Amino acid sequence: MDDLRLHDFSDVSLEDAIDIIQSEIRDEYLQPHSYPWIIGYSGGKDSTLVTHLVFNVLLSLPRSQRKREVHIVSNDTLVESPLVIKHIVDSLEQIREAADTLRLPVRTEITRPALSQTFWVNLIGRGYPSPNRTFRWCTDRMKILPTSAYIKARTDEAERVILLLGVRRSESATRAASVKRYDNGERLNRHNDLAGCLVFRPIVELVRRRMIWNRRPNSGADRSGSSGSGYAA
Repeated sequence: MDDLRLHDFSDVSLEDAIDIIQSEIRDEYLQPHSYPWIIGYSGGKDSTLVTHLVFNVLLSLPRSQRKREVHIVSNDTLVESPLVIKHIVDSLEQIREAADTLRLPVRTEITRPALSQTFWVNLIGRGYPSPNRTFRWCTDRMKILPTSAYIKARTDEAERVILLLGVRRSESATRAASVKRYDNGERLNRHNDLAGCLVFRPIVELVRRRMIWNRRPNSGADRSGSSGSGYAA
């Protein structure tokens, strides 16, 4: 299977790019081990696309080959906009219902900070200053730690996990530098902080934002079992 990084998607049609990416996802899913997949899901366009493509791949496989568990994990810092949290909760519920209906090995989870690490406990109880660019204590305590704990728990159960991230090299210069810094020349990269966690970035080489918006599903997973009708026109 060709490495995604060998493809220049800038001159490839949307359909061809998606076919290449889904072939890569399928090949990785069918590798001869049972390490569970964890999809970092924020409800945004990139993570939604990755989730939808994984659904497509699972639907394309016979049930006998759908053996690897897929965990779709979001985070609630407890100080998010109610509209944002409603979107995440509602979309994860739709994903869970679709997975149950289609008999897919998919679980959904929302991680939250421990009480001792919540925003108001730290701001008022411990007297921390409001988060700023030089002291962003909230990101680590409220977002990274809860999700890392979930990943570590799955790693303890299965020895290793594969974390799927909806990141693209072309998002920004900062993102491109981050991708380059952790790229080991292989499909899966070791996570910088979590032992036993391998990172898979299936859409990393998609270059046009239009590709992402055009490929987002209209209404979550297509419950009819068709792999295509959930896409935007």
